[in-house]
Amino acid sequence: MIEHKFFESQQSDESIILIIRRHWFELLPAFMVGLMVYFVLFLSIIFIPINIPSIVTGSFYNLFVLIISIFFLFDTVFLYNTWVLHYLHVAILTSEHFVEITQYDVFSRKISELGLDKIQDVEAFQKGMFAAIFNYGGLTVETAGEMPNFMLEYVGNPNKVSQKIMEVEEDYCIRHGIRSNGISGNANQVNNIPVNPGPVSPESVSQEPMQAQAATPTPVEYHEPKPGPIEYVELQPTPAEEPEVPEPTNENNENSVQ
Repeated sequence: MIEHKFFESQQSDESIILIIRRHWFELLPAFMVGLMVYFVLFLSIIFIPINIPSIVTGSFYNLFVLIISIFFLFDTVFLYNTWVLHYLHVAILTSEHFVEITQYDVFSRKISELGLDKIQDVEAFQKGMFAAIFNYGGLTVETAGEMPNFMLEYVGNPNKVSQKIMEVEEDYCIRHGIRSNGISGNANQVNNIPVNPGPVSPESVSQEPMQAQAATPTPVEYHEPKPGPIEYVELQPTPAEEPEVPEPTNENNENSVQ
């Protein structure tokens, strides 16, 4: 019986093999900003009363203390929220499942669960100079079927983690008799072909040689066209049309007499 469950579907005989947390380099930018704000506030507390004594002795003292306190409170909440999201965003590798817990804020999170038999491949990658120096990177867990892939960022020593995931996945397939493609059956069989098929009897092999039958092309008959009788047609010229002469009118005759 397990004492503590990391996720609801964790079985009683399911052991935790690896807990993958994000690399501390993820916290560096946020913590640098938070520490700079603290530094500026401390300088304000020291140098503002020296340069402006009226703030300490006058009526603005309460307002000054209130503003400094608000900045301290917001900066502390910012650093605490950053640390909580970093610590609770975790991936868990067990003997049966691969689980990713995504923490969105202090009160909300998402749990994604994947059976080890659904893992197809694990890819590790490192991008950038700082990733190579501090040895952190990302992981892509490729899943079978239409399930979305698991994407992990800021993983310390990603190459070693990816090898460990594949080792646990192979051990799971051996224990449950599952092939790498996720189908139940004998782990020593591939594509339903036994490893030791036994001797082959000579009767099962045909002794007749296989003769390839060549396709004989069908001959194409060519018929030479025979010349037919030549017919001569006599062409007769068409008579030319005589131009029409207009008949003289009465007006033209009168003009000619005058």
